[in-house]
Amino acid sequence: MTGDETRYWLVTGLAIAAALAAWYLLPVDAWLAAFKDWARDLGPYGPIAFAGLFVVATLLVIPCTPLTIAAGVAFGWWSLPIVLAAATVGSVLAFVAGRTLLQDRVRALIARRPAMKATVEAVGEGGWQLLTLMRLSPFVPFNAQNYVLGITDVRAGAFLVSTLLGMLPGTVVCVYLGVIGRAAGGDAPEHWISLGLGLVATFAAVGLTRRRVRAKLRMRRAGAGA
Repeated sequence: MTGDETRYWLVTGLAIAAALAAWYLLPVDAWLAAFKDWARDLGPYGPIAFAGLFVVATLLVIPCTPLTIAAGVAFGWWSLPIVLAAATVGSVLAFVAGRTLLQDRVRALIARRPAMKATVEAVGEGGWQLLTLMRLSPFVPFNAQNYVLGITDVRAGAFLVSTLLGMLPGTVVCVYLGVIGRAAGGDAPEHWISLGLGLVATFAAVGLTRRRVRAKLRMRRAGAGA
């Protein structure tokens, strides 16, 4: 295991520990209940208001995992298409902004990070398959990728396909976590066992994806240098 991989898994472990601590030490249940009441009070406008909030969070490069879980609590499994649609709209808007209005600012930001620049450029020159692998792997935050990919040669169609495929696994897990919190009797062991297995599978898939991305990038760079 390389130093980068060790740091990655260390950070991941600390993030999980912090999330568990927050779940037990903070009034998360009260916050989720308040959010559910807010969405219910808005009636049919609740999903629209939430989608707008999600788009803004995506554009501001704010991690949207808590919002996705809250959506599962408020809307149940209906939150899955809502989140996917809102995240796609926000991602496309950020991609277009990175390619037009914010291009110079994004280039200046990337120029200070040579490793990120080399990685994104290598992925940008590949097809949608390699791009999807990067979207699945969190070595560049998902929402930040939207702006960064705007300055590459990635085609809009490949960006859209990779965005949908890349966000789907994590979104399903987060929505399921919210649905468990929403359901009566959500403390049943089978709920938490299936959730735990899903989380383990997700982190395993992320680790494998991360390795595949690194291997493919090394192959592309070796081919370019030959």
